[in-house]
Amino acid sequence: MQNNNHVLFQQIGHIAEEVYFIFDSAHGLFKYISPAFETVWGQSADDADEILNNPELIFNTIREEDKMHIRAFYLNIRNSTEANKIEFSIVCPDQSKKYILLKVYPLLHNGEVNLLAGIAEDISVLKKNIFYAEKINARKNSTLAILAHDLKGSMGLINMMASTIQKDINVAGNENILKPVQFIQDLCKRNIDIIRNLIEQEFLESPEVDLRKERVDLIWSINDIIQNYKKSENVLAKKFILNSSVEKLYIQMDTLKMMQVLNNLITNAIKFTPENGVIEVDIKDMDTLVQIIVRDNGIGIPENLQPYLFDKFTRSRRTGLQGEEPIGLGMSIIKTIVELHNGRIWFDTKENKGSSFYIEIPKF
Repeated sequence: MQNNNHVLFQQIGHIAEEVYFIFDSAHGLFKYISPAFETVWGQSADDADEILNNPELIFNTIREEDKMHIRAFYLNIRNSTEANKIEFSIVCPDQSKKYILLKVYPLLHNGEVNLLAGIAEDISVLKKNIFYAEKINARKNSTLAILAHDLKGSMGLINMMASTIQKDINVAGNENILKPVQFIQDLCKRNIDIIRNLIEQEFLESPEVDLRKERVDLIWSINDIIQNYKKSENVLAKKFILNSSVEKLYIQMDTLKMMQVLNNLITNAIKFTPENGVIEVDIKDMDTLVQIIVRDNGIGIPENLQPYLFDKFTRSRRTGLQGEEPIGLGMSIIKTIVELHNGRIWFDTKENKGSSFYIEIPKF
């Protein structure tokens, strides 16, 4: 029966775009690799035949930064009876890079796992689309914070000037000018509400998407966000600093969601840090964990509000230093996303000294 299943598996493999394979883990040899291998790996037919007898040749195509990750995965799957999957990147003979999603299914025979069946799919296009979506999302979030700060301040100033004109009109008694001034005031209020509602809707909808974990360089992802804020240091009147104990740090995470967490923490720091303040992000490699710290030298969190900070629609809501309206969901969403990553978040703060938020999440 098992041989019949292998035949069916190979028949599917012969017509599939993905690479189907059967690997004999006891002898360290491939028993079958589907023809799609030549296309996905960019190999010739002769090279594909040689790989059947020399699996190390496939390992040599994997990028150096992923090899240790793949070895650990292989050792784990050999001692498991459960299916598993992994993403990694390869370098083709023409030096182009591809991303591969590998799904492996251990096959039991006489109570032992001797064969591993699997499917390898080229997800390069998907990864490219996700990469650009992440950049757009990260820049959208930081841009929203900048726009909310800048536009709301401008609208508030226009509204204040209109109020001054209105008082002068009431004294002078010029009714013809009064209506346009009232229109300006209404327009300012409406635009401030639009900005507030836009950000609030972003907070409300953001946690609804399921996690999609992938292996990414955390340093690169966070640096991309910090650089965007640094370009607006003059506008925001804040200094942004990124510190890291390592140059690269690969972890499994939902990049869109975790970068949203970072953006929300930075946005909060902006709201409660006076002009010329400093906002720092520290990244620490802690063996099996990663620690991210977002700290500021702002006004801190009053002691009576601290116990309720992570509650939904919390009573700890406060108006920002520039009059930014509180939403009441931001910290609750941050905590939810961190916990979905099997992590934890906490803070320490001193009034008029600043706040530090700590996040720890597993690497895998």
